[in-house]
Amino acid sequence: MGINNRIDMPCDELEVGQTFRSGGRTITEADVVNYCALTGNWIEIHSNKHYAEQTRFGKRLVQGSLTYSIMTGLIQFGPSIQANYGIDNLRYLKPVAIDDTIYVTAEVTAKKEKDEKYGVTTFLMKALNQDGYVVQRSEWSLLMLRRREDLEALLAASLPTEKQPERK
Repeated sequence: MGINNRIDMPCDELEVGQTFRSGGRTITEADVVNYCALTGNWIEIHSNKHYAEQTRFGKRLVQGSLTYSIMTGLIQFGPSIQANYGIDNLRYLKPVAIDDTIYVTAEVTAKKEKDEKYGVTTFLMKALNQDGYVVQRSEWSLLMLRRREDLEALLAASLPTEKQPERK
């Protein structure tokens, strides 16, 4: 079970049961503080050490939404992804602490045709901590291009080609 975290094929090339796996990412103090500043989520359990030490957890915790955001970056989705279709059954199963390392798996659990050009693929997303416990899980559905030829046409139309400077 090595690292296989790049999903750059169209929907029709994915198979139900296919699983992708990331390397690890340690969530740092800087991540938490930057996320607090970015989102305005200064809830005491994330930002106040003294307060957090008095809670059942005994320490500051990483925001669940930060963990989810990092998960979606550890599994790298290529240009066949056209839109986020929805997140279902998002659950925070264990707390994530500052300096925990997470690893992500994304298993294809469902595929359906939307129309001739697009399909919706659902992934069971799991974040595991450094001890192997699932700390977060959800079902993430993405609108994707279905066929390789549509993906290649989109890339051909969207990537610039190098031009030579004009001679005077």
